[in-house]
Amino acid sequence: MYCYLFNAEYGWGEKPSAAGDVYSYGIVLLEMFCGKSPTDECFTGDLSIRRWVQSSCKDKIVQVIDPQLLSLIFNDDPSEGEGPILQLYCVDSIVGVGIACTTNNPDERIGIREAVRRLKAARDSLSNQSDESPTLTSTRDT
Repeated sequence: MYCYLFNAEYGWGEKPSAAGDVYSYGIVLLEMFCGKSPTDECFTGDLSIRRWVQSSCKDKIVQVIDPQLLSLIFNDDPSEGEGPILQLYCVDSIVGVGIACTTNNPDERIGIREAVRRLKAARDSLSNQSDESPTLTSTRDT
């Protein structure tokens, strides 16, 4: 598998930085959960994977999730009750981390520690399967 990441700062001659690495990490998260490469032919002009995710589905995460992942979520045992809702909530949180990692201004990006904290929180919300069911509203930064 080849990973083609283009961090704008690096293209402008900037030195590698933690913020640049966070950006790249966010792009990888978006790529993995949306099933599209940042170099996909549908991303032309000003449209990027980040803009596509952010603008396409502020409250409709299912529109940008990789169809194979959606199939896995909805083909789970239906007797699990709220399983798919909790899984979608978790995926929405993960995509939100990808969005927060890829803001255009490096000073506005979350740090890697915050990204890890948010990812662990998403994992924990799924594994705890708390009695309170989360409503499926976007947890992504705008």
